[in-house]
Formats: sequence, C-alpha cells, structure tokens
Amino acid sequence: MLLKFKVLFLFLGLSFVETDPMITIDFEDFRNKIETPSEDLRIYNFWATWCLPCIHEMPYFESTVNNSEGTSLVFVSLDDDRRRDRVQAFLEKNEIKTTVWLLSEKEQKDWKRKLKKDWSGAIPATLFVSANGDRHFHTGQLSQEELEGLIEKYQ
Repeated sequence: MLLKFKVLFLFLGLSFVETDPMITIDFEDFRNKIETPSEDLRIYNFWATWCLPCIHEMPYFESTVNNSEGTSLVFVSLDDDRRRDRVQAFLEKNEIKTTVWLLSEKEQKDWKRKLKKDWSGAIPATLFVSANGDRHFHTGQLSQEELEGLIEKYQ
C-alpha cells in the first residue's frame, strides 16, 4: 500500500514539472540531433529576435507544422546565448510554443559554415531533413504557401 502512495505522489509531482521549451546546444549536439533517424520530416528554422522576416514567419510555421502529420519543427535561435532571458521574454510575449534551440557558440560564423559551406548566415533560413535523411536548405523568408509546398515536396 505504501508503494502505491509513493508511485502516486511521484506521478502527481511529475505532472506539475514544467519543461523548458528552450535548450542551449552546440554544433555537435545539433549534428547528432539532425542525424538521428526519424520517420518525420524535420524542419529547423534559423531565426533571431532582431530579424523581422523571421518573426513574421514564425506563427505560420507553427500552425502549418502543427497541422501537418509526420512533420516536426524546431526554431534555432541565432541570438547570443548569454542573452537567454531576452529570447525567453520574446517567446513568452509572442506565445511561441515550439521547441527552441539556442546556439551556444559565441562566434557563429564557423557554426554556419559547418552546416552549409555556402550559407552566408542570412536569416531566416530553413533546413528540411526528410525521413530518409536527405537535407534541403532554403535561405530567405517563406510564405505560408511556399512552406506548405516544401513540406509536401520533402515528405
């Protein structure tokens, strides 16, 4: 009987634990995550709190992916990881619910070259990783219709 109560309290305690939707990662963490096999089309949208086109597309990225079965989304912030509170405040203010990865490197140009050699670092940029592991990189803002078309194309 005592064991049942312990399990019940443990379960109730865990149900109140709030998970942080924002994690800090380095390039190796990122590479490992995108190379892990998945049955879904994975979309990694690179953005920053100071990038107006990025901010404009975030809401329809969330809604489109939430309504697309077999598709997942992560927002990858290019903001300085020493300003985590600024990113967190932005997410709360704009009611962003999607997981956000905050890059841990202070000098991101090397990080960008590791991801795609000819990427200038311009944002927004989006990496699509198909279920079979194929990668497709798009630089520039996407309209909702373009995003829907790319999801259909790469699924």
